[in-house]
Formats: sequence, structure tokens, C-alpha cells
Amino acid sequence: MPFTRFFRQSLSHCTAALFAAALVASCETSNGGGNAPVPMRGPAVAADVSVERVVLQAYRAIADRHLYEPDFRKMSAETYRGFASTDPALSLQAGGKAFTVMRDGHEVLSRPAPADTSDGRAWGGMLAELFAASIDSSPVLQQTDRSVLIKGAMSATTKLLDRNSRYADPEEARDNRFQRDGGGGVGITIERADDKKILIRAVQDGSPAARGGVQVGDQIMAIDAESMMDRSLADVVHMLRGTIGAQVALTVLRPAQGQELTLSLKRARIIPTTVVYERRGDVALIHLTGFNTATTETLRTAMDRARHDIGRDIAGIIIDMRSNRGGLLDQAQSVAEVFIGEGTIFSTQGRHPDSQRTYRSSSRRSAELPIVVLVNGNSASAAEIVAAALQDRGRAVVVGTTSYGKGTVQTVIRLPNEGELVLTWSRLLAPSGYTWNELGVLPNICTAKVADVGRLGPEAVDASRSTLTRWHAERNPTAAEVTDMRKICPPGEDSPERDVDIADRLLRDPTLYALAVRTGSVEQAARPN
Repeated sequence: MPFTRFFRQSLSHCTAALFAAALVASCETSNGGGNAPVPMRGPAVAADVSVERVVLQAYRAIADRHLYEPDFRKMSAETYRGFASTDPALSLQAGGKAFTVMRDGHEVLSRPAPADTSDGRAWGGMLAELFAASIDSSPVLQQTDRSVLIKGAMSATTKLLDRNSRYADPEEARDNRFQRDGGGGVGITIERADDKKILIRAVQDGSPAARGGVQVGDQIMAIDAESMMDRSLADVVHMLRGTIGAQVALTVLRPAQGQELTLSLKRARIIPTTVVYERRGDVALIHLTGFNTATTETLRTAMDRARHDIGRDIAGIIIDMRSNRGGLLDQAQSVAEVFIGEGTIFSTQGRHPDSQRTYRSSSRRSAELPIVVLVNGNSASAAEIVAAALQDRGRAVVVGTTSYGKGTVQTVIRLPNEGELVLTWSRLLAPSGYTWNELGVLPNICTAKVADVGRLGPEAVDASRSTLTRWHAERNPTAAEVTDMRKICPPGEDSPERDVDIADRLLRDPTLYALAVRTGSVEQAARPN
């Protein structure tokens, strides 16, 4: 499939997507040569890219691939108003038979409205004529940067689709691609301290920065002899990224030494790190922060390291996906395959024939260790795919709060201006057949309901049995039902240590773990109440 599907920037406006270039997910953030949450700067829209071309391609994609059949009559009126928003003298009369553009009370152009409200090509073609005539008649639009016109039109368009469809302008789209696929950088994560200093928060193992001697806590003073004082994070990110193999001089202030150091680094292909392994006695704690092209490979490496470090006495694995906003669909599938043997992982359903698929594990070998998955209200998309699959298939106990509820797949269409249309094209279903879209994944054990971790016992598991059974039996809950059900274990944004303590307690009590893992499985969901 030639599409990409993907994520969002802050879960309140985020998205997720999946597949060959597919995302499920979530929020893309941009990183300083590796990971800082700021957008990357880039050139303006190419002079030969018209608003008409961008909108026409978007309309064709929406007509062909969106999860629901669109009403282009309503959408076209909003698209035009978004496009013309910088000139209050322009107005649109969207009649039943014709769309007419007026400026200062005078007709600019009128065109017949296509009869078929689902014909994206016809409505896009009509809009193209209205756009061109509007620009010819409006000195304001003629002086407005084309990227502003495109963003106005596309933002208005996607607002009428669903909460996860959105438009990414060329700068954001470039950063999204960096997060998914990597690019030229030095392998550091940066942040702005309270005193406005730009500090290095993390250094990626094996990266140019690691080899060049960059350390966590260093303050970035200059890049290629250009001062970074009072510069935005976006500017610093832009300066750190560049052509693979190109040299970059990084000047840092190292507080421990009280001196500035200039380090010469050669940019390499950097894929942001999404997997971090931490040993906790005889338990492997794996922080899984996103799903990009390197996630599954890095996870397998972390698992091998855990087995080597802990040896035969390893008690189990905690997979921490709290605030993991999602990522690539194929990575959600392959991560689940690490832990699930043969069988269904998830399925997708949509309007386009290619969106109706069942994703199965073909793995004959999987990690048979006990697993606890941690989620919270900011765990979305690809993270929910993995959590729901492991819970449904009886491979993990889920602990924390109800997750975000991003149960749709987005396809990413690159537009003529190098921006991206992130378009919802299917819904996700767990192995038991329920969709967690809007609803979220309910944990086997809700942290807020555990008063004393040391006394966690079978009664806590039994208390959630009927709720989980009902949750997994839902197919089309109403908005009111979703609201009521999410109150059972309200979504939280924090990552309390108690989540880890509960996971550790479960892994050290095989009987309690076995009871909890059965409670959320497909077999349990299939039993009558």
C-alpha cells in the first residue's frame, strides 16, 4: 500500500497513523538532532505550487480514502472561507444550485454546484476556479503568502472530517518524516531550562554526539560559530540537522569544568530513540516512548540485553507505554509479534477495500516471560494496539488508567507543496472484536483503586472482571455510554511510581499474575456474565 499512517503533537490536537508508510498514531515531536519537541524550520512553499493543486489533490484523497463518505457541499463552503479568511471583503454564497463569490457586494464568479456531494474531483475543480478568480480580484490575497492561503483552506477542510485528520504544513511535515524515518543529525535531545539556557537532556548511544564527547547537561552556546543565545529551540534543531556526512561544530559550556568546548561532529542518519531498558533487580523495565522505523529492532536488542544482564532468574518484563502517543502501524504489529505467537493481533475496517485487513502474528517463537504493560490517558494509537492485543490474547496484565482512545488509522498523503494530509481511513479492532476508539483500553488493574500495593490480592482482580467483560463486548457504544465507562478508571496524565510497584508485585506473585492476565483475555471476554 503506497500510503503512510501516523500520530499527533499534543494529544488534545494529535493524530496517529500507520503502515508501509502508515501511522497509527500520535503526536510527532521534533528533536534536536535526535529528539527535542519543537518544529523544524524550512523554506517557504515553492512558487509554482498553487492553492488549487493542493486542495484538488486533498479532495480526491478524501473522496477515495476517508473513513466516512464526505459531504463536499458543506466542506467546500468551509474550505473556501478558510482560504479567503485574510480578506474580509470576500464572501461566499453557497446556494443549492450554485456557489457565488462576492467582493464588496459585487459578484466575482459563480459556478454550478456539482450534483453529487461525494464527488471530490468535481467539487475540487469548482473550488479551483473560485480560488483563481478570488485571487485575481483581491489585492489582499495577492499579497498573502501562498502557504497562509493553503493552511487556511486545509485547516478548514480537516476540521469537518474527524478529530484525528489534520493538515501538516511543509515545516511540520518535514519534522514528522524525521520522527518516523530519521535523517541527518547528531543524536541529542535538547530542552530549554527555566533560565532560558538550551541544555542537552540526552545523548543517543553510538551517535556522532556520543562519539564526539557531548555530555548530558552541557549547555549549547554556538553551532558553527553562530551564537545560539536567545535562539528558539526550533532554530537550534534546524542548525543541528543537515546533510548526512556533513561536519558541524558544536560549542558547549560544561558546568563541571567551567569552560567552553568546541566539538567537531559529523552528521549521521539519526532515528530518534524510542526504547530505553532499565534493570530493576530481576525485572526488566522497558520504556517504549513511540513507534518509528527502528522501534522493533531496538526493542529486540533491549530484550537481549535484559536476558544477558539478569540471566535465568528474570522474573518478567514491564513495558512502560505511559504517554506513548503512537507511531507506525507496521511497528505496532511487529512489536506485538515479539510477545505474541501465531494468531490475530488486530484488524482494521474502513470504506476503502484496502482498509479492511486482519493483522496476524506469524511468529512461532515469542517472549514467554510474564509481562505487565503500563498505560495512562496519554497512551494512544500504536501504544493502544499493543496494549489491547497483549491484553486480549492473554499475554499481559495492563496496569494504570484508561488510555486515550485513539482507535483509528491515518494515511499520510504528501501534497504538492510538500505538506501532508493526515487522513483517517479505518478504525482499529482488538482481537476480541471491540474498538477502543473514543473508549480507550481499560487496564486489568486501575492504579487509583489500589489502596495498598503490598496488600494487592485476588479481590482487586475480581473487581474488574465484569467491567472488562462488558468493555470487550462493546461494539458501538453511544457517546453517553463512552463517557460513563471512562469514569470507571479515569484517564490520567501522570506516571506514578505506584504503577511500577503494582507491576513488580504482580510479577513476583505467579498465582496473582495468572489470575489477572486471564481476566482481560479473549476467552474471558467471550464468557457470558
